[in-house]
Amino acid sequence: MKIDPKDLRSEVQSLLDKFGWEAEACVRTAVEKTAKQVVKELKTGDFGFNDKTYSKGWTRKMTSKRLSASAVIYNKTEGQLTHLLEFGHAKRNGGRTRAFPHIAPINDKVPEMFVDNFTDALADQLINNT
Repeated sequence: MKIDPKDLRSEVQSLLDKFGWEAEACVRTAVEKTAKQVVKELKTGDFGFNDKTYSKGWTRKMTSKRLSASAVIYNKTEGQLTHLLEFGHAKRNGGRTRAFPHIAPINDKVPEMFVDNFTDALADQLINNT
């Protein structure tokens, strides 16, 4: 492919624009896939307590704008319990209940999961465009 020197700037700009849109799509894909993985881990995890309603209540809400994508993961059925279970709480007659850390361990893995999902999405994008 030959490009006239006068058109070089516009060609480079169009390539950058195209890659920007593809990278943005990869970010959206990675955010959504990571959120699905986190919800799945929260639903199926063995955290030391057995409450089927609490486990089934985990869900995600995706928000996406032109230059950003994000996901909020929350418990829609027993949301008030998340903090109490994660950190424990004071008992009525003194003392504290046992904490069941179940959100923090998964939260620590999220950056690595996102990077893996983003690189996979980017690789798929590059393979499909060749």
